[in-house]
Amino acid sequence: MSSGKEFKACPRCGSLRIRAPSLREGGIPGTSEIAGIYYCEKCRKKIVPVVFDDEKQYKKFLKEGDKALNF
Repeated sequence: MSSGKEFKACPRCGSLRIRAPSLREGGIPGTSEIAGIYYCEKCRKKIVPVVFDDEKQYKKFLKEGDKALNF
């Protein structure tokens, strides 16, 4: 099941539809990604994504929410 692909998801809703914010959304070209700031297209918020090593971890997060992060 693991494809070795890293998953970045919104910590609020779990969406994978995240990207660097545009100028209109408060982003600065070329620096937002380096700073770790992304924009969730579903929530329409600037976020710092949660990074998962594999699909199994991501699916566990979707099922269990914040409890799956082991803080």
